[in-house]
Amino acid sequence: MIIDFHTHVFPDQKSAMILSRLSKTADIPHFTDGTLAGLVNSMKNADIHLSVISRITTRADLVVSINQWLYGLRGKNILPLATLHPDLQKGGEYIEKLKKIGFKGIKVHPDYQGFYADDKRMYPFYDALQSSGMPILFHAGLDRGLPPPFKAMPDRLRNVHREFPQLKMIAAHMGGEDNYQETEECLLGTDIYLDTAFVLRIMDKDILKRFFKKHPVDRFLFGSDSPFSEQSEDLNYLMNLSCLDQEEKEKIAGKNAADLLGL
Repeated sequence: MIIDFHTHVFPDQKSAMILSRLSKTADIPHFTDGTLAGLVNSMKNADIHLSVISRITTRADLVVSINQWLYGLRGKNILPLATLHPDLQKGGEYIEKLKKIGFKGIKVHPDYQGFYADDKRMYPFYDALQSSGMPILFHAGLDRGLPPPFKAMPDRLRNVHREFPQLKMIAAHMGGEDNYQETEECLLGTDIYLDTAFVLRIMDKDILKRFFKKHPVDRFLFGSDSPFSEQSEDLNYLMNLSCLDQEEKEKIAGKNAADLLGL
């Protein structure tokens, strides 16, 4: 099973506006129209069996409605991650509810949501997630559409890992675009998962090879960042890397994600 662990979809009536805004602020092209239908069509073209989708909110009062929308999109080839916000009340109880209704994990974007990854406000959420066994995907490193300081750099993710060693953490974008040295120093060799979203084809090949050598192969997840990268091209690039053998490619392309999500 091929699993894209990092994709985005937006409501049909808002997707064009959102993609236009991101194109202007972050200078990022898009390869689908940002809708669920666009993602499903891209998956068919790439022969991807399952996409993990996410959408975050900058307001605590919208968490429930966003998660209801995400829940409504689930299907045999679509698996949504719920979102949280540091100002959400009774977060531990809410996480239990999310797990009970079938959510498999959480996605947060600290830069847009206004908290540092190791902000103590998030500790009750991390504690509840650690107890539940649900993984949490962090946007990591820079965001092309926002100014520094960036709120989920590798050192802060390492701090969270030290406080919650059993928390299943995923650092998106291989720990963060263009901060690969810090990722090597802080994250490689730990139990933290790294996803390949957006950066796989633009990372220096020597750095990429070093990452695959120094970090457990069981802790890499294929992700495209669709609609902001082309799923078929990313998957083809992964499957043709000479620094990985076939078994390693298959783990990264899907098996690791299936194991993490309990599929």
